[in-house]
Amino acid sequence: MDNNQLRSMLVTQRKMIGWSQEQLAEHSTVSVRTIRNLETGVIKNPRRSSVELLVGALFSAATDRDATLLSQAVQSGAPAGLLPARPEPGPPTRVAELPDNARWRGLRPKTDITVGRRADLLHVMTALRPGRPLVLTGPAGVGKTRLALDSAAHLLDRFRDGVVVLELGSVTPEGVDPAAASAQAQRALDTLFRGFDRDPRTNPELQMLLVVDNAEHVIDTVARQVRALLEQHPALHIVITSLRAPAGVPADLWEVSPLSVDRPDGPYGCPPAAELFCRRVHSVAPTLDLGDQMPQVVELCRRLGGLALAIENAAVRMRSVPLHVLVDEYRVLPILGQEEVGGLSHHRSLHRSLAWAYGLLDERQRRALRRLSRFPEEFSIDDVRQQPVDGGREPSRNLDVLAELVDFSVVQVKRGHQYAYRVPRMMREYVNAIPA
Repeated sequence: MDNNQLRSMLVTQRKMIGWSQEQLAEHSTVSVRTIRNLETGVIKNPRRSSVELLVGALFSAATDRDATLLSQAVQSGAPAGLLPARPEPGPPTRVAELPDNARWRGLRPKTDITVGRRADLLHVMTALRPGRPLVLTGPAGVGKTRLALDSAAHLLDRFRDGVVVLELGSVTPEGVDPAAASAQAQRALDTLFRGFDRDPRTNPELQMLLVVDNAEHVIDTVARQVRALLEQHPALHIVITSLRAPAGVPADLWEVSPLSVDRPDGPYGCPPAAELFCRRVHSVAPTLDLGDQMPQVVELCRRLGGLALAIENAAVRMRSVPLHVLVDEYRVLPILGQEEVGGLSHHRSLHRSLAWAYGLLDERQRRALRRLSRFPEEFSIDDVRQQPVDGGREPSRNLDVLAELVDFSVVQVKRGHQYAYRVPRMMREYVNAIPA
C-alpha cells in the first residue's frame, strides 16, 4: 500500500467509525500531530510501528462496532527456520472461518491465511455500503479475488441471506459474442439465486452480499445486471472484482496494490511479499530452509513486482529449481509455468493471467502498451506527451490511450502532486517477449 492509499484509508476508516483525530490518537497511542501529518501527506515514509498501531486501532473499532463482524482472532505461527524470529507481536491477524454451505453459494475462499492485506480487508469491510457496489481493481495476478472472498467470509454473519459469488471467468467475452455473454451471465446468476425470493413485493430487503468476480470481459453485462438488481433490492451489498470498473453504475473504487517488497509489516519483520513466498514454499517443500536467504527472497519478490500470483507460482517452482536460479535469470516469467490445480485457467499461472489481461485490449491499446513497456520503469506525464505511443501522429491523443490503459489496470499510477506511471514488471516482461 503506497502513501496515497494509506492516507485515503486512514481518513476514510476514521470517519466511517466516527472518530476524530484526537480519538484515533487516544485509541492507537499515536500522537495527534503524527496522525495529522500522515493524513495530509507531510510524512512520506511513516514508521512501521505507527502504521501498525493505527491500523490495529481501526481494525479493533470495526470489530467492536459490530460484534458479529469478525470471527475469533487467530494468531498463526511461523514455520521453524523459514521466517525470521518473530518480534513483539503487533495487532493480531484475523482469519475468517470457512463458511457453511447453507449460507455460501459459489466459489469459496481459501482457508489459509491472507498475507499483507490487513489494511485492504479493513477498507472493504468498513467501506461496503448497501446499494452502492464496491469495485476492487488492480493488475492481473495481484489478488483481487482472494481479497473479495476473504472479506466476504469475514462479513458473512452480517447477512441473513448469506453470500453469493458470481464467477464470470468462463463466460464468453462480450467482444466475441455480446448476446452469448449476456445469456451466460444471466443463467449463472439465476442458478445461484435459485430458491431465493427475488420479488421486491414480497422480499423488499434482500439481506445478501453478492460478489461478482472477474467482470472485466463482460463489464457491460455486469453493469446491466447490477442496475437491475439494485432497482429491485436497493439494500443489496455488492463487491465486484475487475481489471476495470463498470460504466454507468455509481460505485466506490479500491485499487488493490501489489504486496510490499520494501517495508517490513506484520509480526515477522519481513516484507509481506517475502512472507507470502516463504509460507507457500513451506506448504509445498516443508523441509526447505530459507532462513539465511531472506535478502534473495526479497530480491525475487521485487523482480516479481509483488504480485501474489507470481509469488505463489515461484514458490511452487522451488520444488524443482533453487532460489538463486529464479533470482539470477534475466527473464523469470518463462520459469513460472507451474499451474495450480483447479480454479480458472487464467488464474492458474501468471503467464495465463497476463495473457488474459493483454487479450482484453484492442490493437491501438496494445501498441501503446508495448511502447510504454520500453519506457523507464517509472515515467512521468511529460514522457507520455512527447511522442505518439499508439502508432498515430498526434501526441495529444496519448492522454486518452493512457487513461484507457490505467482503466484496464495494465498501467499503474502513483498519485500525488506529480503523477508517476509504471507498467507492472511482469506485464512489461510479458509484452516485451511477444511478437509485435
